[in-house]
Amino acid sequence: MTALDFIDWFRAQLHRAQIEFALTSGQACVYYGIQQTTKDSDWIINPKDLPKLVGLFRELERQRCRVQYRSFCGAPLDEVYLSTGWTSHLSLWDSAGMEHHLDFFGKPPRVTRLERDLEQPDYASRLTVAQMKKTDREKDWPIVYSLGRQAFDEGNFQGILYGMEVDWLLESWPKVPVEIRPAMIFERPLLRWIDEQPSRLRRGLMMEKYFWAAINRGRYHIYARVWKDFYHQWRSEPGFCWPLDRAFEEQHELIERAVQQYQLSTEVLDKKKAEIVHRSTLETMDVFAATSAELDELIPPLEILLP
Repeated sequence: MTALDFIDWFRAQLHRAQIEFALTSGQACVYYGIQQTTKDSDWIINPKDLPKLVGLFRELERQRCRVQYRSFCGAPLDEVYLSTGWTSHLSLWDSAGMEHHLDFFGKPPRVTRLERDLEQPDYASRLTVAQMKKTDREKDWPIVYSLGRQAFDEGNFQGILYGMEVDWLLESWPKVPVEIRPAMIFERPLLRWIDEQPSRLRRGLMMEKYFWAAINRGRYHIYARVWKDFYHQWRSEPGFCWPLDRAFEEQHELIERAVQQYQLSTEVLDKKKAEIVHRSTLETMDVFAATSAELDELIPPLEILLP
């Protein structure tokens, strides 16, 4: 089946299994008309429903599908991991032998509140997707702006939190009701510059984007380092093999045993958030020859950067 056919099919499977989910990232961008197509899919799953998801994969294997964990840095489909920021990466081969990549989030990065599309609740809202797209990949940033602009044009003033063009910000900010501006400035301090220092907006936008990219790199590197330390211990086992070309139930039991035996941490970011922000600040200051005072005017609160 095609990628879009698979999405519809898998959504139906999740509904049938009574699993709470929201489709996000690339496939959500296809739904919103911003991307043409993508073969991968990203799913936000209620962590409490992960046992149901594991059961669903076991059932699908009995229906001539094949499911396999991928080797990419990721945790098992387990509430204690996905509820603390880990991601699970799997491949599913449908009954025709077509491979589909699925990534599962329980606590998606940068998202402080999960919102759904009002017309099709199976999809994360434009602004939830935009927040997840604040990455260190340059190709993601036009998507951030497009999603924010779509939301704003539909009457959601929160869309201005994702505007990345000076002229559009200058044109749109006066349309935002005065009473809600302080809350928006709290989330995105750059908005204060529209009234106070519009001549600095272009530089501010460049620094802001670079800073978010640095935050994403720092966050990912923390998880990757913890995974590599765990994986180094695990692969020293006699007869080690991963990914495992066996039934999904055996794969799941194996990785569950491994993360417990070798103590893959569930508290990856708890003590590292301030360090990530500090390093990202220094990196941005260095690239833009900025002062700490200048960057302090742009940096959102910690609970927005690394919720």
